Amino acid sequence: MRVFWVTGESSGDRHAAHLIRELKQLQPSWTHGGMGGEAMRHEGVELTADLKEAAVMGLTEVIRHLPRLFRLRNRLIDAIVQSGTQLVVLVDFPDFNMSVARSLRVRLGRQIPILYYVSPQVWAWRRGRIKTIARLVDAMAVLFPFEVDVYRPQGLETVFYGHPLVGEVVPSASESELRAQFGLTGDEQAVALLPGSRTQEIGRHLPVQLAAVQKLRARLTEPVKVLLARANTVDHSMLAQMAAGTPDVEIVDNARDALSVARVGLVKSGTSTVEALLIGTPYTVMYIVSPLTYQIAKLLIRGVKHIAMVNVLAGREIVPERVQDAATPERLASDLEQLWDGEGREQQQKRLAEVAASLGEPGATKRLAAWISERFNK
Repeated sequence: MRVFWVTGESSGDRHAAHLIRELKQLQPSWTHGGMGGEAMRHEGVELTADLKEAAVMGLTEVIRHLPRLFRLRNRLIDAIVQSGTQLVVLVDFPDFNMSVARSLRVRLGRQIPILYYVSPQVWAWRRGRIKTIARLVDAMAVLFPFEVDVYRPQGLETVFYGHPLVGEVVPSASESELRAQFGLTGDEQAVALLPGSRTQEIGRHLPVQLAAVQKLRARLTEPVKVLLARANTVDHSMLAQMAAGTPDVEIVDNARDALSVARVGLVKSGTSTVEALLIGTPYTVMYIVSPLTYQIAKLLIRGVKHIAMVNVLAGREIVPERVQDAATPERLASDLEQLWDGEGREQQQKRLAEVAASLGEPGATKRLAAWISERFNK
């Protein structure tokens, strides 16, 4: 059986690769192709396109690149048809992936089943997409328990087997080993910066994050090192150039290691906030888009109190959220200072542990792979 995967971000690449690894154990005769990144390539996936080809952020930015994205979509549809694909798995990346689903239905009807893995945040904005998704795909595998009730009333087969990162988000070495690896000595502490996985978002987040660290350093007595996490979609040289004006910055390829050894973290809203939640290091969330994108989003998002998933799950703000004009170096430095020591730090750590417990037991990807193996085997 041939499975075709479509993902456009590094987090989706990792989720897909993990699921493919488990499926290979259950169904070694299945072959895999699609659009992905380094993680999927490492699992032997035959890539029609690299996810970097789809790297566009924000509503206004997408509009400028629509012709290129349409060509990319059509290339994927051709590959699905020509390769004899028998199952399509769309992983997150909603606007592009819904375009793929529509085009596939137009071209082939319902000949090929579509599984959507990692639900778009339809509960937060553009809720009309719920009915569209239910019409276009055959099944939905969600990461959070409350999302099941979003789709089942529409008659869409929806499964939740736990969050795939539970039990998987662990550092690669002990704290002492990581401190030595990152050159942390004596009482020196670290701040982990996670600016994102795409060039545009890094350009907006990283300068603000670095400025916030400089302000934080001025308020503390101990030395502070910056551990700058690099996603596998980002060139090391780009980060090095952007961070050149800030002293004592180390670029780290493993965000989980950076978070686990850091005193605090400053994290771009997205999947990384869930990783930070599971690591348990106190952190602040930030998010900045273009001014026009932000104004459009304000019109589309109604009744949503939180953007960070940890706060959505908790039903209250346990992690500070600083969006757009509120994401200033001064404000972010104040947030990190409050999490550095004392009651603010202890309270957030306690609440993070409570939310993490709601995400299920380890082994979610293995359980999901078993369901896919049985549900879609031909």
